Amino acid sequence: MVGSHLAEFLLERTDWDVIGMCRWRSPLDNLANIAWRINAGDRVSLLYGDLRDTMSIQNVVANAKPDYVFHLAAQSFPRSSFDAPLDTMDTNVQGTVRVLDALKQHAPKAIIHVCASSEVFGRVPKEKLPIDEECTFHPASPYAISKVGTDLVGRFYAEAYGMTVMTTRMFTHTGPRRGDVFAESTFAKQIAMIEHNRIPPVVKVGNLQSLRTVAESPTRRPCAICWTTGGVAWQRKATVF
Repeated sequence: MVGSHLAEFLLERTDWDVIGMCRWRSPLDNLANIAWRINAGDRVSLLYGDLRDTMSIQNVVANAKPDYVFHLAAQSFPRSSFDAPLDTMDTNVQGTVRVLDALKQHAPKAIIHVCASSEVFGRVPKEKLPIDEECTFHPASPYAISKVGTDLVGRFYAEAYGMTVMTTRMFTHTGPRRGDVFAESTFAKQIAMIEHNRIPPVVKVGNLQSLRTVAESPTRRPCAICWTTGGVAWQRKATVF
């Protein structure tokens, strides 16, 4: 979701050639707005790769030789990480190692954005609010643990190899194209299905007392090293609903 918005932003606001990586079986619905440009070879193209396949990552980076990298790919659904923790770790932690190691070999001067997550902070005591970059990690799911690994791997490559790695720890973001496994999207999907008489008029919501700071995805932009991109205005999921 975020990658498609970023691609559109870069095509509109820069003169860069944009190269995206996708798995051969990945749906491309989110790229509908720029599909014609991909097909025409108009400043944007796709290369096939998979974060769990070292050779494919090496090939993508060797062919692209990027100046700027936005590493947004991940297994990003916390609930799924409880069912498939090892897949989550491989994709998010070792996948980040594969990306950064390929960049170290083929594009060591690239400016790299690594996307971690606010989930690394877990349950935060009230006295540590609002959360800033000095807040300690207390991950509460396999996904969150994998994002701690992603965060630290980025820092390691910056410090050990002198690479320019910027890490963001983003809070909840939503908007068009967000997958329907996430709260705001599933609320909207269920309401639409109720309106069309597809399901009974009951919306399943989960914990509406959970506090979140929410941003609209097209407004999010990569920031500085280990930057926590959240806010000081918190709202309950009930308000979002």
